[in-house]
Amino acid sequence: MSSKSIASDRGGQLLAYREFCAAQGVPLSFQPWWWDAVCGPESWGAACLAEPPGGVWPWFRTRRWGLPVVQLPPYTTYAGPWLAAPPTHWPSWKRLQWEQHVLFSLIEQLPPVFFFQQNTWPGFTYGLPLLWRGFHLITRYTYEIPVGQNLTERYAALKHSLRTELRHAEQTIEVVPDLGARRLFVLYASSLRRRGLQRPWAPFERLVAALSERQQGMGWVSVCRRSGADVAGLLLAFDENRAAIVVAGRRYDSDHPGALHRLYWEAITFCTTRGLLLDFEGSMLPGVERVFRAFGAQPKPYLQLRRWAFPSAKTLGNRAGK
Repeated sequence: MSSKSIASDRGGQLLAYREFCAAQGVPLSFQPWWWDAVCGPESWGAACLAEPPGGVWPWFRTRRWGLPVVQLPPYTTYAGPWLAAPPTHWPSWKRLQWEQHVLFSLIEQLPPVFFFQQNTWPGFTYGLPLLWRGFHLITRYTYEIPVGQNLTERYAALKHSLRTELRHAEQTIEVVPDLGARRLFVLYASSLRRRGLQRPWAPFERLVAALSERQQGMGWVSVCRRSGADVAGLLLAFDENRAAIVVAGRRYDSDHPGALHRLYWEAITFCTTRGLLLDFEGSMLPGVERVFRAFGAQPKPYLQLRRWAFPSAKTLGNRAGK
């Protein structure tokens, strides 16, 4: 197939994907504009089955170990298959038959890569057809604060030591709303450096711009009342149903351990007053999990998908000869 034909086929798939997303109201991290921001418009693709009810599966292709791979794009926790809801009157056998049909069709459209890894949307649970097609399924957990309580009830449900910490933070920290990409990124990068990690700047800048343009993002910064220095920052993305913490970080060279927790509470307040579910989209490290649990968040499972496609001896020989 010529490069022109490949480009045309990819363009047709993306057009179908965009039309499907507009009609079905897919979650935030599946929106085409989100993928344009975090990947760049030319660096991602999508499998799509428009046949009703239909389904989609976006992917970001890059290179690792000098080989083509599919992985999650920067600042994106969930991808994987997303299936539209079938008619409620369908019996269970027909629903499962349809899900298998959609998943098999989407898998056939995925790009051939050496290694594939994504996290599914938390609402996706039927991984058996993926297992049949060679994917390894690993259960992971995020933490969510569901809709249903008012702010007074939420505060009363906090762990006692956390309430004490938040009261202390009120005396030393001022929370300032700010959706400035550079200011938030500097604070997030400070947390990453402590763990020997780094994230790219350009996708973050594009994502903040896209969220700001659509009025679907909020940012907050904790500022030391005494020195006026920025101490912690948090970026929240949201739609009409749910919100997610995209990045959160703080400076560890300052004596304000409650600065970031104060921003978590600000995000909870924002979501509670607007009737939004809040997804922490955070680490499963024990220390981080204790913080999410202290805020009253509940564990929610999702699947990590992995598949290796080891090249044949003939393919390796051809590559070596080039």
